[in-house]
Amino acid sequence: MTPAPKSRPGLRLCAIAGLVGLVAYCDFPLQWVIGSQLSPLRAYISELSVAGQPASLAFRISDIAAGIGLAVLASVFATWRPTSGTRTGRVALTAAAVASIVDGASPMTCAPSIDQQCWTADHAGLSTQLTQLHTISGLFGFSAVLIAIVSYSVALMHRPSTRCFGAAGLTVATAAAALGGIEVGMILTAAGWTGLVERVQVCLISAWLASLAICVLRSP
Repeated sequence: MTPAPKSRPGLRLCAIAGLVGLVAYCDFPLQWVIGSQLSPLRAYISELSVAGQPASLAFRISDIAAGIGLAVLASVFATWRPTSGTRTGRVALTAAAVASIVDGASPMTCAPSIDQQCWTADHAGLSTQLTQLHTISGLFGFSAVLIAIVSYSVALMHRPSTRCFGAAGLTVATAAAALGGIEVGMILTAAGWTGLVERVQVCLISAWLASLAICVLRSP
């Protein structure tokens, strides 16, 4: 687990490092810069890391950087508001960080949105999908980050000055969970637009965590 920063300048520096990690966590817009042919509506974000895709190595490194950033933020938030809720959030966000690092180290082996054989395997039974390390780490990481957001939000709800922010976090967690359910339903029913749903989900999570990091930076 990332050591907690003790000084105020150290806390600010770690919060900035965490923001950089969140930029890496939400790196999918780069696909337009590198000229990726993957559809942002149908392709998973993880398909950008598949071997043979443009700048696939950069996206894998970005996943690892995102994991490091999330681990730093976990320490920052627990130090900023040391409560049982933020300590639970720290454990959960650190778990999500580990999952992101695993995603970078063990990317998808093929791109189902453009590879028919890969698409067939990806839309097989749920038990078959859960034998893939990338799928397991993705589900684990998503569940962990939702638990982290809920834990932080509940802790923030206990302070009048951050109550609205905590309520917003619970709303974000609920929306992200609903989108996750929609995404799973689309995968199991072979429906399209899973890429769009995933991108909206990642943006919601990143935006709230970034807002919390900025709140740390601005707090007296």
